[in-house]
Amino acid sequence: MDEDKFLARNHMLKETPDKPQNTFSKIRGYLYEKYGVWDVIDLFPYRWRMYYYNYIKPIYKPNNTRLRKAIPRTWKDISHLMVDVNFEFIKAFYEDEYSKDIVDWTGTESHKEFAEWLELSYKWITQQKQQLEKDLENAYPPCKPLDEMFQPIEDENGRKMFKMVDDGIPYDVKYAEVNRIEKLIDDKDTEILTEFVKRRHYFWT
Repeated sequence: MDEDKFLARNHMLKETPDKPQNTFSKIRGYLYEKYGVWDVIDLFPYRWRMYYYNYIKPIYKPNNTRLRKAIPRTWKDISHLMVDVNFEFIKAFYEDEYSKDIVDWTGTESHKEFAEWLELSYKWITQQKQQLEKDLENAYPPCKPLDEMFQPIEDENGRKMFKMVDDGIPYDVKYAEVNRIEKLIDDKDTEILTEFVKRRHYFWT
C-alpha cells in the first residue's frame, strides 16, 4: 500500500481531545489510564465484545440510522434510490465527519483534492441541484383549463367523448427547457456518483 492509500485509510487522525470534566468522562479517563480502554466492555474477551457491538447494542442504539432514512417506506425505483442513498452518504460524511475537523485535509495533495471535490459535491447536492429542480418544475408549460385541453366529439355510434386538443407545438420545442435542465441534472449526478466510487477510500475516519 503506497503512502497516499495509507493516509486515505487512516486520515492522519488528530490527538485525542481533552476530556470534558464530567463524571462519565472521568470514569472513561480512569479506565483508559488504568487499563488502556475507554469502555468497561473493552475489558472482556474480543469475541464477547464483538457479539455485544454487533448483536446487542444495535437493538437499543442502531447504527447508520440517518442513512437508512434515505430509503423511504413507500416505493421508489432503484434508479432514483441509487442517487438519493449515495448522495446521503456524501451529505452525512460532510456534516458528521468532515465538518468536525477530525482529519487534517491539508496533509497531502490527494487529501486537499478530495476535500475540494467533497465541498463542491456537497454544494451541488444541497444547493445547486435543489435550485435546478425548482427551475425544472417551473419550466413545464402551464396547464390550460380542461375545457381548452379537450374538445367534445362523437364517435360513429353517437357516443360523446373528449379528444385532446393539439396545440401544434412540437414536443421537442415545447419541452426544450425541461429536457435541457433534466440532462444537466442527470449528467452532474452521474459525474458525482462516478467520482464518489473512485474516492470511496477517503470516506473513513
